[in-house]
Amino acid sequence: MTFNGVNMSRYFRITDIIRPIGNKRSIASNDAPFIGVNVQQVKIGPKEHTIKFDMKTNTPEEMENLKHELAGVLNVSEPAKIVYGDEPDKYYLGYPVDDVTPDNITRWFQRSELKIFIADGVAHSSTYREFNDVKIDSGKLVIEVDNRGTTHALPIITVNHKSTNGYIGLVNSVSAFELGNKEGYVTDPRLRSESLLNYRGDKVSAGLSSGRRNQAILNDTSQALDGTLGIVNVWNRPHMHITGIGKGNGNHAASLTWDIPADSFGNRGSLNEYFWWRQVFRVGRYDQLGFIKIMFSDEQGRFLYGVESIKRETGAKCEYNFLVTNGQGGFKLVNQWEFEAEENQATNPFDPPRGWSDLERRDDVVQVFWFGGYHKFRVPEIAGKKSAKIHIALGTFGNREWPTHMYVDGFEYRKDMVSGNRAVPNRFSAGTEVVINSEDDTVQVNGIDSVSDVVDGSNWLSIPPGKSSIECYLSSFSGDKPSIKVQFEERWL
Repeated sequence: MTFNGVNMSRYFRITDIIRPIGNKRSIASNDAPFIGVNVQQVKIGPKEHTIKFDMKTNTPEEMENLKHELAGVLNVSEPAKIVYGDEPDKYYLGYPVDDVTPDNITRWFQRSELKIFIADGVAHSSTYREFNDVKIDSGKLVIEVDNRGTTHALPIITVNHKSTNGYIGLVNSVSAFELGNKEGYVTDPRLRSESLLNYRGDKVSAGLSSGRRNQAILNDTSQALDGTLGIVNVWNRPHMHITGIGKGNGNHAASLTWDIPADSFGNRGSLNEYFWWRQVFRVGRYDQLGFIKIMFSDEQGRFLYGVESIKRETGAKCEYNFLVTNGQGGFKLVNQWEFEAEENQATNPFDPPRGWSDLERRDDVVQVFWFGGYHKFRVPEIAGKKSAKIHIALGTFGNREWPTHMYVDGFEYRKDMVSGNRAVPNRFSAGTEVVINSEDDTVQVNGIDSVSDVVDGSNWLSIPPGKSSIECYLSSFSGDKPSIKVQFEERWL
């Protein structure tokens, strides 16, 4: 048996495990008019396992120390993952309950039992089943699935778009789920979003090659643009990073600049745009200093708006600043958040497993993503001024060493409302990945939480036991069909 990843044979020898068949069931009813009752609800409750065990040591002192160690292992405030040796393909999520009082057969040999409360009431498969065979039937996409468990499974559905789309509808025999806005996107097929630059994932090397070096227009000129950028592979993916920097007093940086390409109608610049990127910002030592700047400039070569991740003092403290032009050749700070450049998901949104971020502009309103939430700011200074160039800069202060892991992993620029002026762009451009997770009731679009796209009244999808099908509906103007992957843990009562 393992408990929270700990092999419990270190502490005791199991003599018996009592696992009830099924779960506790309760029925809510009220009186029927003449005979019997009317059943209102049948509720399936939690499970409780009883583990009987022996503890054996060489001396009484060893026994007491072992009991203290065991108490520490069992001291959990979140459900622990439990795997039994006779069910290696399954796991449970449970809490120890009640006291564990041993029978003192001798001071060095004791016998007791441990009760485990399984709040969700099920056993989970240790691996995910996956289905990705998509068939087209009367304009809808159909995925056949097979749930071999004895209760409903909670799927994780990944949709990778090959063309622009504004709506995802998922339907099966027990639930229906909608994402996006079906009607708002089809009123004018010419009104669409276009991905004009896409250097996500492995394409970051192409982005490095295509950008113009050290010509960035940033919020200020406090840094000399005299560095070089290259590609490093860490955590099984490529990253853009500093390979060299200038010397001497003052700040130094390496930058890349990209012109925003013309859209399919030949129009350049945009008042309505979306920029997604992924970055890592983590120090190896607390005395390292540095910054990443993501900036936009207009057709006249003037700074418009952007964000910076910056560490300017010894320690772990960093700033994430939203900056805009002040309309007079300078800039102003609109909002500041703080994070710590350590390996801690609770305080660092730019740790290696995550780091996704985005900016969305609607003329003079800019939406900034920060730590799972969105913040909108009205910026009168940029009203009517089209973005023309994108700039990314990585730098440091003086001769100080820059952060060990200060990377940009890739980015995508999307122009919205192409050739039209209506208020709703297509939500999902070509290349967009949407993950609908019924396990934790979340939606991510390109790695960023986006539960606000869920249509009111939707039910998170569940998959009944046995063979069934999931139907997927898209916007009528969506071209090439997306790839769809359905994954789920099977669950047993």
